[in-house]
Amino acid sequence: MPSYWIFSTSRNNWMIARKKQIWAIKFRSVTQKISKGDVIILYVKELKSFCSIMELTEDWYEAKEPVWSDELEKDIIIYPYQTKVKIINEGLAELKKVSPNLAFIENKSKVGVYLKGTPANFGRPISQPDYQIIMQAILNNPLPPDIDKPGPRPPVEQTKSPSHNEIRDRIKELGTLENKVAEIEYPLDNLRLDVVWKTIPTGNPRWVFEVQLAGNFYEALTKLKHAWDKWNSKPFLVTTEEYQDRANQLLEGSFHEMKDDARVVHWKKIMKLYELIKAEQELKKEIRL
Repeated sequence: MPSYWIFSTSRNNWMIARKKQIWAIKFRSVTQKISKGDVIILYVKELKSFCSIMELTEDWYEAKEPVWSDELEKDIIIYPYQTKVKIINEGLAELKKVSPNLAFIENKSKVGVYLKGTPANFGRPISQPDYQIIMQAILNNPLPPDIDKPGPRPPVEQTKSPSHNEIRDRIKELGTLENKVAEIEYPLDNLRLDVVWKTIPTGNPRWVFEVQLAGNFYEALTKLKHAWDKWNSKPFLVTTEEYQDRANQLLEGSFHEMKDDARVVHWKKIMKLYELIKAEQELKKEIRL
C-alpha cells in the first residue's frame, strides 16, 4: 500500500509541477521516507485548496538546474532532490469544506499548523480514509478552465541583502546597545564564534551567535552546541528563510539536547531589532531621558 503525503506549495510552483510532471524537496531526509509508488497531495496556498494528487513514478535524483518559481527568481537550486510524478486527479478540494472531516487535523481551530512543514502534518503521512475524503472532494469540484492562466509573480526584494560580516557586526553593536560586552570572532577551542555577548569582560559568553546565510549551516549548529555544552550559553543561529525549517528539524533531531535553549532567527529580525533599539537610544538621548 502506498503512503499518502501532503505538501503545501505556491500557485506558481504547483503549475510547474503539473506541467513538468515533477516534484522536488529541500531535504535529503525526506527522500528516505517518501518513495516510488507513494502519493503526494499538493495544497495550493493561494487557492486554499488541495488541488493535485500525484504518484511518484521514479526514485529521487539530484536536480541539475533551477526549475521552480522561487529558484528562477534567485537563479539558484533551492530544492535539490527531485522525482517524476504522474497526475492521478485534480480539482479544488476547499480546505474550509473538507477540514472538519479530516482526522489528521486534530485541532480544528489551528488548521494551518497541519499544512506546514516538509511534508506537512508534522512530517507524517495521512490515513487512507483522509486521502479518500480529499480525493472525493477533488472529483466533485474539477479545475476551472482558466486555471492555467499565470498567477502573479512573487515580489522581488529590491534592497540588497546585507553580507555575513554586516549582520555579524550589527549583532555586536546590538549587544553593545544592550549594555553587554560584545566580541566578534571569539575563540572556542580550535573554532571561532561569529559573535558572543558577556555580562562582564572576564566572564564566559552568555549569548553566542552564528550567522549562516549559505553553505554548511550544520557546522554552525555544531559550534553553537559546543558553546552550549562548555559554557551553558544561549545559542542563536541567524540565517535565511531557506535554512530555517531545516535548522528547526535538526534541533528536533541531531541537536535535540539544546532545542529548548536554541533560537533560529531570520537575519531581517536582527536588523530590525537593531534599528529599533538604536532609534530608542537616540530618542532618549535627544530628550535627555
